[in-house]
Amino acid sequence: TDKENGWRYMLGIAGVPSVIQFFGFFFLPESPRWLVGQGRVDEARKALKKIRGLDNVDREMSEIEKSVEETKEQNKYNMLQCFVLMVKTQPVRRALVLGCTLQLFQQLCGINTVIYYSGSILRVSGFPSSLAIWLSCIPFTVNFLCTFIGIYAVEKAGRRVLTLLSFIGIIIALIVLGAGFQLSEKNSPPISLRLDNSSTCHTKYDSCNSCIKDENCGFCWQEGMESTAGWCLHVYKDHPERYAMPEGNTTHYNESLCNATNYDTEKYNWANDFCPTDYSWMAVLGLALFVIAFAPGLGPNPWTINSEIYPLWARGTGTSLATCVNWIGNLIVSFTFLLLLKTITTYGTFYLFCGISFLGMSILFFILPETKNKTLEEVEELFMSKEYKAKREEEQKKKYQYDNSGYVDSSKM
Repeated sequence: TDKENGWRYMLGIAGVPSVIQFFGFFFLPESPRWLVGQGRVDEARKALKKIRGLDNVDREMSEIEKSVEETKEQNKYNMLQCFVLMVKTQPVRRALVLGCTLQLFQQLCGINTVIYYSGSILRVSGFPSSLAIWLSCIPFTVNFLCTFIGIYAVEKAGRRVLTLLSFIGIIIALIVLGAGFQLSEKNSPPISLRLDNSSTCHTKYDSCNSCIKDENCGFCWQEGMESTAGWCLHVYKDHPERYAMPEGNTTHYNESLCNATNYDTEKYNWANDFCPTDYSWMAVLGLALFVIAFAPGLGPNPWTINSEIYPLWARGTGTSLATCVNWIGNLIVSFTFLLLLKTITTYGTFYLFCGISFLGMSILFFILPETKNKTLEEVEELFMSKEYKAKREEEQKKKYQYDNSGYVDSSKM
């Protein structure tokens, strides 16, 4: 591998999808709503026919024109005034709560711990660093491939069903991850051998798991005997991948027992950040299941649903607020993950994410409607209470009567 230029290649490859997307934009039709707002109704009709694949779009065009007229009335408000109006408008307020809830639980389920720390998770689960780096590619590859499943499934199964199924898969994956680390800790190799009689590392701890939690100690074991015997020894501060012995000795042993490839025909291994275990496969399985469940559903759906649930006049503000909640959730998870690992253990952290995911699924089960194949106007009605809908119909009747006669006959109301 090219250690000097590897990071350059990594960053450069990320530009390839951007270039493809750039040229793809040239083939995108213009937004029919934007065209109507510019007074280009005929162009809007052509664009809508192209998007829908239908010849008759009169009904939707009429709804779009009506929506655009309402939006022009609302555009006199700045962002703060728009937010206040969103809060005061009952269906839009409900939509905003739903949009922010979706974005919050998308992050609090722990997805970015998998994306950011997959290598560290696999390392802690018992894989050597070199292998953990390669295995960390599995979640990224699975995420890429399963996203295409979401493109198809979102129109077949619908937003609501796909999102809830995604939560179920994530919960199962987090249980697998938590159980894997819990079994690894429960069956941690014992400290039963002694190389250095003066080592407090050996006298203080009775298992590999407790040994490596001390930054001053590391675990040494003979290959093939990791489940039955090992040493807990002091690490050398400047080179923690090797240990110093005896305790307090400032001499660095370049060919100490656990750094040697061969010692009296026996091979020894050394680790100061993980323990050998038979349950490493559960970490790989859990990470893969997590991404398989996340990529088609909870990954894209919060963004898709947020683009559908706000009326045109509130879309910019609503989407901005939901995105802000998403990044706040991202920061919370990213900054607390390593602290949680130390505070409530690795398996406790994944069980916590599991509980949060279950909470999110339970909330969304009651507040998430199906928006598939619905216009913006129909979606807005999904968030209206019976009282609000009745009040709105009454106002529309009054407006219709006034537009046709110039006055409102209150006796008919």
